[in-house]
Amino acid sequence: MKEFECTRDNPVIKTTEGKIRGFISNGTYTFHGIKYADAKRFQSPTKVSNWAGVKDALSYGYVCPLLKQESLSNEVLIPHRFWINDENCLSLNLWTQSIDEKANRPVMVWLHGGGYESGSSIEQIAYDGNNLSQFGDVVVVSINHRLNLLGYLDLSAYGEKYKNSGNLGQEDIIAALKWIKENITNFGGNPNNVTLFGQSGGGLKIAALLQTPKANGLFHKAIIESGIIDDNSAPINNEGKLIVDKILKELGLKYNEIEKLEEVNYNILAKAYIKATDSVLQREGYCKHGYPKKNDFYLGEGRFVGYTDQAKTIPVIVGSNFGEMNFEQGINKKTATKTEIDKKLEDKFGNQYKQLKLYFEDAYPDKNIADLLELDQMFRAPTKDFVAKKSIIAK
Repeated sequence: MKEFECTRDNPVIKTTEGKIRGFISNGTYTFHGIKYADAKRFQSPTKVSNWAGVKDALSYGYVCPLLKQESLSNEVLIPHRFWINDENCLSLNLWTQSIDEKANRPVMVWLHGGGYESGSSIEQIAYDGNNLSQFGDVVVVSINHRLNLLGYLDLSAYGEKYKNSGNLGQEDIIAALKWIKENITNFGGNPNNVTLFGQSGGGLKIAALLQTPKANGLFHKAIIESGIIDDNSAPINNEGKLIVDKILKELGLKYNEIEKLEEVNYNILAKAYIKATDSVLQREGYCKHGYPKKNDFYLGEGRFVGYTDQAKTIPVIVGSNFGEMNFEQGINKKTATKTEIDKKLEDKFGNQYKQLKLYFEDAYPDKNIADLLELDQMFRAPTKDFVAKKSIIAK
């Protein structure tokens, strides 16, 4: 039988800003929607104001708005949990087996997928941290932060005020890690044993944090799942001015009216942004829907610019999914004939498909040759390069 407890004074935890109340479910202390910082559009996160009394942490916090309205697709196979969105979405969720300050359990911080464009800490059912906390005997934290144009639109060409606007999503994560460092002891966690783990976009963000000096000391281990890609796949030195100029033009604004972008309705701004990015998508140096801006905050991919001292010392588990980006291969492996599979392979790989079949059969003798259609082509090679180069500097 499932046990649930939530009373006026239990569980209540003191944080640096004030007291919060969560609930206990089958022995797991759970807190949802804890505000770790506040955010104004295109500005760095700021500290949450202190409060009196006890705030409830019983509902998930707002998630970052998407560029387009959420749409339903294959919900039976890959069910999503949609939630209320808001630009001020800087919140975290926490699961722990003890609120004893002396428990000193390891802390694992989950960064969700969706690239730098979409996703949330609750989007997938598997993002719930209860089981990992219970069976792994760790404190689990998941984070919401700003995405897409809210977290990664580079406005630096328009003045000092927007110097780091292209990295605000990363700044949000750092703000969450600072909150964890200051508060996690009260939730039974060890602030000196924090592991970041994330898949796809979450892995990308971790790789970037390894190269971000302001993240030094805020995490101590990392698990990157399909989060290493080449610069030419997602350029890090993108030029935001080209995009923003087009957004201003689309909205009928002048160069000196840049601050008006802070007040434009988000949905209107998102449509202008999509139109602007679509028109320059093929231009060299721009990655659609965002990527951290290389500057004195984010130093660039370590494989190409050199690893930071932090990246050299932090232990990393890294790998890639077999089929990262393909959710439908469009062929029934049980009934498809060899001719049908070959036709699909030729359509995808051209004249190279026969040689690729030989390589695939040698590497994956137990798999159906149709699985070659799903094989990741984005993360695997850069991941192997990351392992080779980081292994050298780690010795």
